Amino acid sequence: MKKLKLIGAAAVVVSVALLAGFRMFSPPAVAYVTPEHGRVSEEIYGTGTVEARVVSTAGSKITGRIKKLHADHGDFVRKGSVLAELESGDLAALAQNADDLRRKGSSNVLSAVEAVARAKASLKAADAALARSAASAELARRTLERYEALSAEGLVPGQALDEKRASLDEAMRQRDLMEAERSVAETEIRRSEHALEAARHEERAASSSWDAARARLADAVVTAAIDGVVVSREAEVGNTVVPGSPIFRIADPSTVWVKANIDEAKGGAIVAGSEARIILRSDKGRALTGKVARIGRVSDRVTEEMEVDVSFAAVDASRFRLGEQAEVFIKGRDADGLTIPSGALTVRDGKEGVFRAVGGRATFTRITTGVWGDKLVQVIDGLSPGDMVILPDAKAGRAIVEGKRIRLPGSGR
Repeated sequence: MKKLKLIGAAAVVVSVALLAGFRMFSPPAVAYVTPEHGRVSEEIYGTGTVEARVVSTAGSKITGRIKKLHADHGDFVRKGSVLAELESGDLAALAQNADDLRRKGSSNVLSAVEAVARAKASLKAADAALARSAASAELARRTLERYEALSAEGLVPGQALDEKRASLDEAMRQRDLMEAERSVAETEIRRSEHALEAARHEERAASSSWDAARARLADAVVTAAIDGVVVSREAEVGNTVVPGSPIFRIADPSTVWVKANIDEAKGGAIVAGSEARIILRSDKGRALTGKVARIGRVSDRVTEEMEVDVSFAAVDASRFRLGEQAEVFIKGRDADGLTIPSGALTVRDGKEGVFRAVGGRATFTRITTGVWGDKLVQVIDGLSPGDMVILPDAKAGRAIVEGKRIRLPGSGR
């Protein structure tokens, strides 16, 4: 019984050894495909980063300490909305003082205008009084002349003549007095007009100071220049900022696109408006639709790549991140003809080709390709419909070698 068990164990060992030897020395089984007629839709691949064409920086125009912040990363803000406030106590006091001076200047102008009006009224009254006194003096002169003629004929006494002379002297004195008052009124008008001009100059200066103080006070409030999403906040409450230092960066979601780098050899098939797929690094399981918005006109002389800007058909303002890595697949040409899986291609000695199964051995065949699609590639020359094209076995990790014996599925060889 024991002997039978030993014989059975030995038989198992021999079987395993024979099987291992068969597998060791048997040609490896390979999968293959035959070229088929079909249509290939070219997809041109590129990588790049998510950027925005319109990015606005919201910063301070004055030196100050941040008192309040009203926005943070990811917030959507409207043009003109308040983003930050700086401490502004001193600026408010300066603005109030400038406003007081402006109001005082306006009051002084009003008083000066009233003074000019009064001076002009005085001049008008002086003109009227002067006219009356001149008329009285003229009447007294004519009366005196008449009395002098009558006195020469002895018709009036000398006392009456002396009274008329005294009346003329008084009328002349009153006329001179009215002329003096008119001169004073004219002088007062010139003085009040000069005072009015000075008051208006002071009012303009005070108004300019008030405008400047208000502008500086307004500069203590930082507002959004565009509608958009806050993509960065560069400062916190309590930080001191200086003119030109950014506090927020705001991107317009409607201008978000991928700035992709494309092999310039394939750039000829790309036109503005070409459809594209976009895959973000943060969401590789989903392809977003887009289109070519702009094609660069300068290629990198080292990498031999050109820049193509691909816009999104729709942008989720809560999800995009500027600077995120992205892949783009731009639709190019369509072509009909023989096709094979793109994974079947290999490069040998710098030449593009495939391995064919010929007489039980792997034979490298150089081919000429045309349009490349997502999974298929067009074969222009080098293959026929019945050729057996070997597919690489990536899982097994075995490389295909020229002239190596192979075994096709179901052939037993």
